[in-house]
Amino acid sequence: MPYAGRFLGGRGIATRIYWEEVGPEVGAFAPENLLILMSGPLEATGVQGASRLEVVGKSPMLMPEGFCYGNLGGYFGPFLKKAGYDGIVVGGCAKRPSYILVNDGEVEILDASSLWGKGICQVREILRETHGKNVHFVTTGVAGENKCRAATLMTDHQGSATGGFGAVMGSKRLKAIAVVGTGKPAVARPEELTRLNRLTINLSNQEDLGTLLPDDLGFVRRAPCYQCGLSCGRNVIRTPSGKEGVRKCQSSAFYLPWVQKSPGEPIETVFDATQIANDFSLCTVELARIVRWLEDCYRSGYLTEEETGLKLSKIGSLEFVEQLVNTIAYREGFGDVIAEGLPRAVQRLGEKAQSHVTGIISRVGGVNGSHYNITYLLNALEPRNPIGMIGELAGMLGQWFMHRFSPGSSPVSSEVFRSAAARYWGNERAWDLTSYEGKAAAAVRIQNRTYIQDSLILCSNAWPVMCSFSTPDYVGDPSIESRLFSAVTGIEIDEAGLELYGERIFNLQRGILLREGWQARASDIPGDHVFTDPVERSIGNAPAVLDLDETAFFFNSQMTVPGSGEEPVSIAHKSLDTRRFEKMRREFYELRGWDTETGLQRSEVLEGLGLSDMVRELAQRGLVR
Repeated sequence: MPYAGRFLGGRGIATRIYWEEVGPEVGAFAPENLLILMSGPLEATGVQGASRLEVVGKSPMLMPEGFCYGNLGGYFGPFLKKAGYDGIVVGGCAKRPSYILVNDGEVEILDASSLWGKGICQVREILRETHGKNVHFVTTGVAGENKCRAATLMTDHQGSATGGFGAVMGSKRLKAIAVVGTGKPAVARPEELTRLNRLTINLSNQEDLGTLLPDDLGFVRRAPCYQCGLSCGRNVIRTPSGKEGVRKCQSSAFYLPWVQKSPGEPIETVFDATQIANDFSLCTVELARIVRWLEDCYRSGYLTEEETGLKLSKIGSLEFVEQLVNTIAYREGFGDVIAEGLPRAVQRLGEKAQSHVTGIISRVGGVNGSHYNITYLLNALEPRNPIGMIGELAGMLGQWFMHRFSPGSSPVSSEVFRSAAARYWGNERAWDLTSYEGKAAAAVRIQNRTYIQDSLILCSNAWPVMCSFSTPDYVGDPSIESRLFSAVTGIEIDEAGLELYGERIFNLQRGILLREGWQARASDIPGDHVFTDPVERSIGNAPAVLDLDETAFFFNSQMTVPGSGEEPVSIAHKSLDTRRFEKMRREFYELRGWDTETGLQRSEVLEGLGLSDMVRELAQRGLVR
């Protein structure tokens, strides 16, 4: 509770604990690094989409290692709350493989020798046999045990958190955290919450972009997270041979582009590739980048099968992806080089290896979003790909694109797009994706809202509800989050009051990044490539990684966006203008109250946000104005 009044929960509290406990000199695999898992105040109360869990710690994926965060769904977060806990903070290193069991208020550290060396599927079976079918967990696979830098955390519901936190878990000889919870968090005004939940479901009752999968992989049923009635494309799918599994988003089809280029390879390989990656707990975004890099190196003659021990001529086959994942996870041969992550691998191999990489690879998930002026700033200020922030814009663009070809499937006409952008992004010009005007203000609003969502903790697939068939103007209601918070906690707050939390948590993270070596201004760029490489995307050149902000462009060969009327305009063949970006970034600094010349925070801004202790430490390092 000493944290909740200022930092809400989830990402806010976890980030604050990190500031207090993890110094800049601590390495990702050091016992002093913390693995912080935090739920939020709306968790397990029935609030729709409030079933996420925030993960914070020093990431081994980043180069150099540094603060990062992840976010996963499923059942673990809610059942941790039902067991009586808001979060778990893990430090130190066990002498032998261990796992933590949280059982309705009782916590034990148990021997994990029967789990060590096992994949996610086997861990699930062993934990259910040992603790019953109602046990839920977060764990890591062999890749995490062997400290592969791109190892993920995985849940029993196929939720995953990237950032290398599986490797952090493995470095602590912690195999899993299991939870059994039967409690029910109290709600201040249950009748009001029920009414707001019905309103949320009603507003959200429309089609989504779904999962980007071939028709051969058939839909079986929805696979929602705990207590969630919102549609998000998280489904159980079935292969032609009868295999079933939960799939959603990028990971569903990360291997698809290569399978499609492999004559005779069954489409089922797409399904199997994801299953293999998940079972070993390897990040599919990073894995896709590795496959793309290996393919380019092999085609150019830079890498050979003899040198790598990999069957590079069979990229696109099940045989290749099985070999690659095993080699990385067990750190065998060339796999040991790749297990250090692509940034470190190319650094070790030299200039020729680097020449086959495009974009920023030193941040978690790379940096995408080179299509829209708003996302330039969002990417520039985060240590990882800010998927939730980009998804806010991408979701609206996807709905707009659907409306163009099937108005009954989406309410987002160009007029609705413009109206929703003005209401949610704070100014009348935010909708115009061909200009730089108003984009700094839009970035501030999107950042604050995302930090609030990650702290409450709400799913970015469902929130914010920017458009709806159920309102007269088809625009959503940005006040619902604050009303839900008030109904659950009994603490009265409005939309502006909630946004203050987002501003505080964002500034808290900024201070951490600066303390760890992030260079204000110099690091605040979305990557040199976006200033030189024009937007080029079409159906014939589908992305190897189907990121959220690329969904609409996968189908949108002309890369069109809403114009001032109903006629769309194209942003194809454009790149980021250096001078205009600098002006936009300076405007952003000004809106945040930072020093516009240096990009450093001002002491009076931090003090006004209740972060006076940060001012003292940052001042000692010359990192505040």
